[in-house]
Amino acid sequence: METVWSSLEAPPFPDGISGKRAAGMPLERAIYLAVDGHGRRHLLILATDDMEPLNQRETKGLEVTTARFQVGSNAEALYVDLVCVDQAQNPTFSAVSQDILRTLAKPHGALRNDIASALARWRAFWSTRADEMSREDALGLFGELWFMRRWLSPLNAEVVDRWQATEAALHDFQWAEVSIEVKATSSRTAGGPTHFISGLDQLDDPERGQLFLFSLQVMEDALAVNSLHSLVGGLVTELQHDFEALTRLNDKLVGRGYSPADRVAPARKFRVLAERLYRVGGGFPRITRATFRPSGLPSGVVDIGYTIDLAAGQQWLVAASPTDEGASFLRSSD
Repeated sequence: METVWSSLEAPPFPDGISGKRAAGMPLERAIYLAVDGHGRRHLLILATDDMEPLNQRETKGLEVTTARFQVGSNAEALYVDLVCVDQAQNPTFSAVSQDILRTLAKPHGALRNDIASALARWRAFWSTRADEMSREDALGLFGELWFMRRWLSPLNAEVVDRWQATEAALHDFQWAEVSIEVKATSSRTAGGPTHFISGLDQLDDPERGQLFLFSLQVMEDALAVNSLHSLVGGLVTELQHDFEALTRLNDKLVGRGYSPADRVAPARKFRVLAERLYRVGGGFPRITRATFRPSGLPSGVVDIGYTIDLAAGQQWLVAASPTDEGASFLRSSD
């Protein structure tokens, strides 16, 4: 799509439009990638004359109208016109357009509803700038989403709500009787995987219920099939018929700094080496504020980060696969 848009020459007059038909679409779904006389990108979707107009202007940088256009030598016809009015948002516009093309390639509903639903799913991403995630942030988010999709399925709004997706929360997943802290690492040591614990509260006991640590060990591999982008795509596919859950997921992804338009860190390929779930109980290798009672932290020290080696955690291992009996409680917890 980027290649097509970049190759289009803007028409010589401001109100003109030049475009190229999107490949791979059904014959009855004519869609054009186009540019106008100002160089702005458009996605033009052929509509029927009796379709109720679709118009949206409340999303910053994106305008949606229904109007008549003549594209190239084609006869004038009615189109739903998506136009990116802020060139800084071109990467996000490309990602939105790609999602709409995927949706419309397999017609399953009214055209207007399909477009409106896709735009609603993307509203959260459109309101933020597509900054590049760091490798560390992408790996951390990969671990959390891997746990949610693999260990908490089937997915629904309740499962998405368990994911806290904010630094303000004590642990990454929380519900009535269970809290889960997720750690992902690409370290490869002679013992078990090692994880950096960024504070005294990260492995502290929750106010209620049992704490577990989920450890994911990966390695970067250009031939691997898993990436943060592919993992998000799988979650979106699984939730595609649950609009409420999908909207909540997108809102949380935005809060974590994720954008489908980011083509760097989230596109790194990971091969999963090991995934393990540990019960965090008495004697587990951790440091909390209780470790320093009754005297408390040394004067002038406000927090401590430390690294744990899970080779020392075998006695607390609960499950090495979501199908293990020790992980069955994850699907039955309220």
